[in-house]
Amino acid sequence: MSSRFALFLLVPMISGAATQSAPAISGVVNAASNLAPGLPGSGIAQGAIFTVYGSYLGPASPCWGSIPYTSSLCGVSLTVTVNGTSTYPIPTFVYSTQINAILPSPTPTGNGTITVTYNNQTSTTSPIQVVTAAFGTFTPTYGYGQAIVQVYPNYSLNTIINTFHPNDVGILWGTGLGAILSGTDTDTPVIGNIGSPTMYIGNTAVTPFYAGRSSQYPGLDQINFYVPQGVQGCYVPIAVKAGGTVSNIGTIAVSSAGTNTCSDSVMGQDLVNKLASGSNVSFGYIRLLSQSATYAGLASAGNSSGDYAYATFSEFTPQTAYLAEYGVSTGYCVASSQADPADMSIAQLDAGSGLSFTQSPLVAPGPLTPIYPGSGYYYLYLGASGKFLYSEYHYTVSGTGGANVGLFSATDVTGNVVAKLTSAVNQPIPRSSDLTLQWSYPGMPLQNVPLTIGGYSYSSDFTQGGMFQCTVPAGANTFTIPSWVLSTLPPSGTAQNGSLNYPLGVIWIGQYNTPATFSAPGLSGGVITDAFFQGSLVNFQ
Repeated sequence: MSSRFALFLLVPMISGAATQSAPAISGVVNAASNLAPGLPGSGIAQGAIFTVYGSYLGPASPCWGSIPYTSSLCGVSLTVTVNGTSTYPIPTFVYSTQINAILPSPTPTGNGTITVTYNNQTSTTSPIQVVTAAFGTFTPTYGYGQAIVQVYPNYSLNTIINTFHPNDVGILWGTGLGAILSGTDTDTPVIGNIGSPTMYIGNTAVTPFYAGRSSQYPGLDQINFYVPQGVQGCYVPIAVKAGGTVSNIGTIAVSSAGTNTCSDSVMGQDLVNKLASGSNVSFGYIRLLSQSATYAGLASAGNSSGDYAYATFSEFTPQTAYLAEYGVSTGYCVASSQADPADMSIAQLDAGSGLSFTQSPLVAPGPLTPIYPGSGYYYLYLGASGKFLYSEYHYTVSGTGGANVGLFSATDVTGNVVAKLTSAVNQPIPRSSDLTLQWSYPGMPLQNVPLTIGGYSYSSDFTQGGMFQCTVPAGANTFTIPSWVLSTLPPSGTAQNGSLNYPLGVIWIGQYNTPATFSAPGLSGGVITDAFFQGSLVNFQ
């Protein structure tokens, strides 16, 4: 049971340093899942590694601890108090804006408080929920996208160019299986199974043959499993249920025997093969989306609609192929509270200060603007006040060039609405049960193309939210969303429009149009596509 990647797993993302002042806590999360407090599975398990975010939490330069750890590191210590009992988490990394620490296994469960002390200054208390088990899967991107899973026996990282095959052995890394069986949380762990977790790989429930601490690092859990038969794709979901809750959902790449690359990435097989050959790949992905949903029994004021345009520009190397994350493979679902499941790529290539967006014969609002200067993620939204996407129109997204991507023009001829839900979804939907959906193709024969089901659920104050996406096999007119996927969503709140209350949950169904390719200096390739989604406002409970 190798821990070769353990240091990689525990290296934090570092932002700017800060000057000395009283510590202030802004959030406490599982170090792997990064699920916001209050979301399903967000509790901090006894013995787990957790992360404290904030300001003035520690020194201006990063400080790492070494085994055996102690309860203080570079002037930083922590206190957790639950039901009148205090324990002292074990810091493994401290910095001005972030602390990684291990919650002592004897910490009582329940709702409590946490404080940080640095150089004899103590923060105000912040809430923490301690649970017996709540697993988080490590990913390179704060808890979403490709899971950090090794391929046994060479311990290489699973990616779209280093795939699993059925019956291969995988090693999944995470934290939160529960309290240690014996020994101490400060030193090399005692090996042994902790609890009885269930894994979900694709649509298959899997019992791992080992699930416990790593052989070297306290707080770090590894789960060893066999890849089940009948699973295949670049983006196959993987999750762990422990302590009654499901972890963040990552993905793994699985292919048939005889090949080490998968074949269903939106980048296309040519670019995947180029990555596998040892070359870098830069890829542009543009999506135009029209979404509308109606809640049965409500007037139009209770409808939800909006048109969107997205563009991401990303560079991948063979070593960072795990960051090429686009959607979910056919037959499966993923969910995330932190990123759009349709496109979780790194989007770090600057394509300019804005992208123009035009349509023929009408003129559309624009431009697409980056989420922050120099980023490779561009976005345009038009809400319920109007539309800019119409079926069978020509749309062009173009850029004058930026630091990494040159002049380009990408044109899409939009598709049409192809499916409409016929299932009754106007009653509360239990998140603890599978949900089977049906649909029809009004005025058209059954379409022999994959469809996409998506949706979200938000709390009334919009502080908790989660999104999901499923890819439906071609030719189907029914699909079941597994309960373990739905269980990761928060319960739907309500919003008010005039005298009408409506739920803050949505289920959509639609089809991504066949992508059109485009080229640009600085890009290995690019595609533009669109989808028209129709659905219902729903109440996930």
